Amino acid sequence: MALLNIKFLSSGLRVLPALLLLTPALHAQQPDTALLSRVKAQYSNENAVIINSSERLIISYDGGELTAISKIKKEKLLIGDYAPANDNYDYVFDDYFDKLTQFDAIAYTPKKGGGFTEDSKYQGYSGGAGGGISEARSVVAKFTGLKSGSFVRVTATQEHPVLSVLPVFEVSEGYPVLHGEFEVVAPEFVQMKFVMKGENTSLIKQSREKKEGNIIYRFTIDNLPGHKSFDHVPSGLYYNPQVIGYIHSFRLPGQTKDSLFLSDAEHLYKNQYKYVGNLNVKDDTTLKKMVKAITKGDVTDRQKAEHIYDWVQKNMHYIAFEIGLGGWIPREADTVCKKMYGDCKDMSSVLMKMGRMAGLKTYFAWIGTNYKPYTFEETPIPMVSNHMICALQLGNEWLFMDGTHANLPFGANRDDIQGKQAMVAIDKDNFKIVTIPVVAADKNITVDNTHIRISEDNYRDLKGSFNITYQGYKAWNLAYHFGTSTKDKEEREKDVTKITARGSNKYELDKYSLKMTETGDKEMAITGDFNIGGYVNNVGKEYIINMNLLRHFADDYIDTNGRKAAWYHDFKNNTKEVVVLDIPAGYKVTHLPRNAQGKFNDMWNYSITYKTDGKTITLTKEYTLNTLTIAPHYFAANNKAVKELDQQYKESVVLTAK
Repeated sequence: MALLNIKFLSSGLRVLPALLLLTPALHAQQPDTALLSRVKAQYSNENAVIINSSERLIISYDGGELTAISKIKKEKLLIGDYAPANDNYDYVFDDYFDKLTQFDAIAYTPKKGGGFTEDSKYQGYSGGAGGGISEARSVVAKFTGLKSGSFVRVTATQEHPVLSVLPVFEVSEGYPVLHGEFEVVAPEFVQMKFVMKGENTSLIKQSREKKEGNIIYRFTIDNLPGHKSFDHVPSGLYYNPQVIGYIHSFRLPGQTKDSLFLSDAEHLYKNQYKYVGNLNVKDDTTLKKMVKAITKGDVTDRQKAEHIYDWVQKNMHYIAFEIGLGGWIPREADTVCKKMYGDCKDMSSVLMKMGRMAGLKTYFAWIGTNYKPYTFEETPIPMVSNHMICALQLGNEWLFMDGTHANLPFGANRDDIQGKQAMVAIDKDNFKIVTIPVVAADKNITVDNTHIRISEDNYRDLKGSFNITYQGYKAWNLAYHFGTSTKDKEEREKDVTKITARGSNKYELDKYSLKMTETGDKEMAITGDFNIGGYVNNVGKEYIINMNLLRHFADDYIDTNGRKAAWYHDFKNNTKEVVVLDIPAGYKVTHLPRNAQGKFNDMWNYSITYKTDGKTITLTKEYTLNTLTIAPHYFAANNKAVKELDQQYKESVVLTAK
């Protein structure tokens, strides 16, 4: 979110049409037949292999200014039978900071008798990189008529007008990589720093050489194993090997000392602050009257802040903007209020300005969500942040206001920024890094009460009702989903069915109601009736019923095959499940499962209790998840505990005719 004010490249943004009509691929050298045959035999179980993934970042000094471009080449061999249909494409990213100025693609298909047929006629298209209003997209070349053994090559050139936002080299897209290479060429007076993140970075070899007034930094990796995308991980940045390069400092010709650029968090802050330092310096009369009305009767600063935050939540509409530097720079608060919509930066601008008009200590704050596995100290570059919030100082307490989540109570934070660093912009020379607290499990509570009975119409069916109450993140996120959703009645019912499903895939929701509290802790409740066909087992005079309608933690068995990334949870929580079964007239309980309890270290635990009074059986299960992360060295112990719990879920009660 910061610009090195050395040079904007004069070429401007070259906008490509949705259906690309680009320069045909140059008649390049055909692939090495022997190499492809060897790779195809070596990776016979793979769908495709990246033969070569290379990127050359060139930082130049020309006419008193620094510029940066990238030369990209990606070569993919299709191997599996389904690869010609599923892997017959490649792409390059294009946005304001990585402006695509050249894009070529060619495919080679093996001919009978040897050699290849060349094809530079591909279907070209661009896909948006996300929701909202954005120019960011992936430019794609897709070929038809390929077969196993075909080879796709893409080349591209990007311009990087903002030198504080240099491209990150990600080696893999899940495919095995025969050879990957990232080369950075920079003048000797430009000092570069590099950070490697993700898994398998130990395979990356580094070298450095001086040549013709430049320093060439080279990172190579060979025979990188392929991997699937892992679930329960915030993003692929946690496991895809990547090289992050940035300019630490430079001394332009004629200067007598180094100019520190992104040398540490302090210089990153200076780079960032220029975009917010001159915002909202003028008072707007209309805005001031609005603040006065919103805070009328308030005595404390907390009351003022809470009412301003509540007004923004209820009146401002969130729309993401990713157009050029507009994706970085907040807009003036009065402008946003006139439009009544904006992105995270715009809402932060309104909250900050309204807060200061009310006499509060409010500040812009940059933050990276858990999508980004970086810190300001480790990687002092703008890409650490992908979100902005408003920081509020009340005495010695720091609170944060985020206008993008319409259902967060005052003082609460989105679950995806727990434990993350916020860089708070105090003034031109001062900033503070504050870590967002992680919410304790006893603040996120789900209580699920279910009453069930054997159907009078069909003794194999189970009928019941439920009452589920949510506190904390589950309540806020569900309320946000249903409150901002434009889904019709049928779609909403599908969502509720999915959320409340229990017992088996024959679960049918008969009716339901939602209740969302708009004040205080903003709790939520769902009540309803349901039917589960064929759930009750009948053997002679016995009914056999598994009362474990919900199976908490059952999906937390971790597939360790090839996984080195940790397992992540969205938030800590407590869950209580109570199931009451009516005993039919003329029946008695002849088997009641034993009570059980277990735990996995201090990370999660459970207790299971069965009781009967002769008329009903009550199953009570309580769970606590007390961690956000399970590291790989804990996988085996976690899986052992999940297996033990799964055995408990197989237990059933038995009712026998008297």
